[in-house]
Amino acid sequence: MSENPYQPNQPQTPQGQYGSYNSPGGGYVPSAPPAYGYDATPQEAKSAATLSWVFGILGILLLPIVFGPLALWQAKKAERLGASATAGKVLGWISIALVIIGIIGAIILFVGMAADPSSF
Repeated sequence: MSENPYQPNQPQTPQGQYGSYNSPGGGYVPSAPPAYGYDATPQEAKSAATLSWVFGILGILLLPIVFGPLALWQAKKAERLGASATAGKVLGWISIALVIIGIIGAIILFVGMAADPSSF
């Protein structure tokens, strides 16, 4: 004899996509389904594009070695999600160029000091 798996006096654990058989009232009560047609991707893309722009500005003004790569990373994420992030990408590359120019300038300064310390 096979038993009915859904006996009213036995606790049940199967869960559906939108609800559970173990509701407080004893019956199947569906929860709210996801919103029809809602996609969070455009909002994430817009947020990533804005973050790339902010990181690009901070990279030029404060710490280009930190915020430049962050700007490029967020711009790439925004473009992968379908938003344009040209401003953040350009500002990120400018801040990385500033880092490179600063490193080259420091190397030239230290080589010059080592070659002729009396001139500094």
